[in-house]
Amino acid sequence: MTSSPTIRTDPSLIRRLEAHAVDAWPATVSERVDGGWVLRATPGLDRGRSNHALPPCRPLWAGEIAGAIERVEAFAVRHAIHTGIQVSPLSLHGTLMSELDRRGWETRWPVQVLAAARSPERWSAPALQSTSGSTSPAVERADRATPEWLAAWARCEPGRDVEAHAQTVFPRLAGRATFARMDGDAAVGIAVEGDGLVGLFCLAVDPALRRAGLGTALVRALLADSGASVAYLQVEERNAPAVALYERLGFAEAYRYCHRIAPSAPG
Repeated sequence: MTSSPTIRTDPSLIRRLEAHAVDAWPATVSERVDGGWVLRATPGLDRGRSNHALPPCRPLWAGEIAGAIERVEAFAVRHAIHTGIQVSPLSLHGTLMSELDRRGWETRWPVQVLAAARSPERWSAPALQSTSGSTSPAVERADRATPEWLAAWARCEPGRDVEAHAQTVFPRLAGRATFARMDGDAAVGIAVEGDGLVGLFCLAVDPALRRAGLGTALVRALLADSGASVAYLQVEERNAPAVALYERLGFAEAYRYCHRIAPSAPG
């Protein structure tokens, strides 16, 4: 068995991943402003990339930060969302992080972005016994979030705001994403492809069926359908089992980010 290709993290790859993710997880409102910031609002969703501003993928100079934060705050007021910034990638934004520390902004949801280069031996769907006893779990694919997919996601991730996503983010992915269900409603995921990249989102397995290989099979099934040269996904740093699973599939850390929340934001 040959080893899988490795990801060499470089600024150009990070810029491509960041640009792809902005469109792969779309906001209801997205404004690009001077300096390279992207201001994002999806009222109805309370966390994450859909609501938090993104700084440019370059180091910021100290003199531009105060004005940028003022724009973020004004945008949040205008769209009635919590004021937040997704500081990404962390390696470029020490100056911004220090200023947000000084202002008392909270740090939440530290995330690793993992990426993997195409590997024929890893990017193929393996044989795996399904929960119904068949040789391989059936994978059903749709180009939109069907009622069946939404019900499966609700089962796989209890407590998620499924209806809010169905009304906001998911309609903007219709026709350009793959919504996959494995073995009925045992596992779900989304793949969004473009610019030689494929982003994987909402990967989840029914809690009662975890540690049976379904997560691995789901990722490999989604990658087997892809013509991209690089895949990526985002996982919270504290989710060690998921990180270990993705590393076994050939993913490696490309960069990290976190969310910073203004002191007045509840929750």
